[in-house]
Amino acid sequence: MPFTRMENVDSLVQRMTDGLGSNKYKAVDYDRLKAAVSEKRFGSIKTSMKVAKIEQLSQQHRENTILKQHQLVWHKEFIRLQHLRKKAQSEIESHMRTNRDSDVCYQMYNDFDYCEAGLSSDFDAFKKATVDPVWTLRDDLRYWLTENREELKLGSPDILENHHEIRSTVEHVKGQQDEIMQKLYHEQKCLEEELRSETLIELCPPVLEKHVTVQGGIPEEALDLDCPDSKLKSKVLKEFISLDERYEMLISDLESRHALALSCDQCGGWEEDDHFEFVAIHDQYPRELPNRRTLLFNRLKRHLPKKSRSVLSDHEDWWMDYKYYHERLKGIYSDWARDRRELLIKARSVFAEATLAHELEEVRNEYYERQRQLCDILSEKVDDWRKKKEEAMQIRAKLNEERQKINEETMRLEKEAEQKKRKKEKDLIEKYKAEKEEKLREFEEEAEARLKQLQDEMAEQAIFDKERIKYRESQLVEKLENKAKLKQEKEKEEEEKEARLEKLREQVRVVAEIDPNRTKQGTKAWEAHHKEEEDEEFHMLQPLFEVHGYSSKQITSDPRVKLENRLREAGLHTSDYARTLLKSTKPPTIPRKDNINTFQFKQD
Repeated sequence: MPFTRMENVDSLVQRMTDGLGSNKYKAVDYDRLKAAVSEKRFGSIKTSMKVAKIEQLSQQHRENTILKQHQLVWHKEFIRLQHLRKKAQSEIESHMRTNRDSDVCYQMYNDFDYCEAGLSSDFDAFKKATVDPVWTLRDDLRYWLTENREELKLGSPDILENHHEIRSTVEHVKGQQDEIMQKLYHEQKCLEEELRSETLIELCPPVLEKHVTVQGGIPEEALDLDCPDSKLKSKVLKEFISLDERYEMLISDLESRHALALSCDQCGGWEEDDHFEFVAIHDQYPRELPNRRTLLFNRLKRHLPKKSRSVLSDHEDWWMDYKYYHERLKGIYSDWARDRRELLIKARSVFAEATLAHELEEVRNEYYERQRQLCDILSEKVDDWRKKKEEAMQIRAKLNEERQKINEETMRLEKEAEQKKRKKEKDLIEKYKAEKEEKLREFEEEAEARLKQLQDEMAEQAIFDKERIKYRESQLVEKLENKAKLKQEKEKEEEEKEARLEKLREQVRVVAEIDPNRTKQGTKAWEAHHKEEEDEEFHMLQPLFEVHGYSSKQITSDPRVKLENRLREAGLHTSDYARTLLKSTKPPTIPRKDNINTFQFKQD
């Protein structure tokens, strides 16, 4: 209960007795309040509609952005598929050109051409019987609507009856088209089931399941190889069994690590069409694509609306595990087949080396026996040759003594001729040295004369350089003096300009008298409040102070105020758009430059 002072009791009693006639109470105008509430409610609804419209536009903009990104991804995928199609078509055409004339493929290609011609004629007949009448009916309907549009709007009975008949005809055509589409869909399903038969799957297995077929155990080719050493052959053949066991362990380990991939069938528990659509979309978004996961799941939700995000995520995890499992399994089978081939080649080479070594051993034994017999024969021949050789050595020693005497006489004559030749060459060398010294002396004299000439020229050049230096110094001094003189003139002009400006400042400077008692005096408002005027009516009509601002009419005529009121009514006055718009709006009159405030608040 509110607290009431005792001195206010009388006034409260007086108000209760006066009732609505009291000057403290006013009658409530409910109609005006209802109108104000309705106006506020209408403004709120209008603002909420604008906000909903802005949210709708934002959502549409976001949707358009995502669709553009999807369009770019699909465009790249379309280019890639078109390239693959052209590549496959060119390979087929090249294969046909290469093998068309061969005996094996000639009849097959003729059957292909005959089948293609039959399909083309069937397609043309189907198009002529189904599609062309629909296009003809479409053109006729467009022409009829163009001719009878006005009468149809006016509601002519004949035109309405014709319109009703045309609609029934169109509905009948739609039913026929639906029946044709159902029939074609049934034929498509039958063909797909035929393509999924076990015979065709065995001939053309899925891409992920294609791997090299490996037959374990010891190959027959290795068993048929000949080897003289039975232990070596058994040891090498056991390597095939150990190799198979090692790769079987790798495959079992891979299956244990990828239990998720093997927990479902090849479609991951989905329908085949949904799985194919998921894989086709998943491959279009590479790992390096920015914002890949958001775009991928957005695209999947569009094509597979019945699948939740968690289901799509689980299927993606299964698909990546399934894909990696089959790729790794394919690599293991490829390595297994390669190692078996290499081991078979190695076994062949080892058995061949063993057979060759055995044959070489037999040949070596035969060679040693023949070599011993040959050594006995050669030993006898060597003894005969030694006797003949000793006799020949005695004869050669006598011939060497005679040749030694002849060589000594020849060497003595050659030595005498050599001494004469050296003496002659020594005389020529002394003559050459004398001529060379004479030429050197002449060259030194010429060099000294040239050196003296160069020294004289350098002395003259030094004198000329000193004169140039003095001239340049005088030029520099003159230039510095001119520069100092110009600087003094400029400083003098600045001082004169500052003096003129000071005179102008003195003319416009405000000079206030010092009045210490001004702080103790009353303000103008206080004086006006306590001032007694004789003419009370004149006092009420005159303004209390002089007005130097703007009137309400001038303020409301400012376009910035009008724009702010419109933005406030729309509920947008606090947005960045409103700030930018108000900032770019110009006032009705451009302010003077001396009234522009350049003060900026410091930002913490």
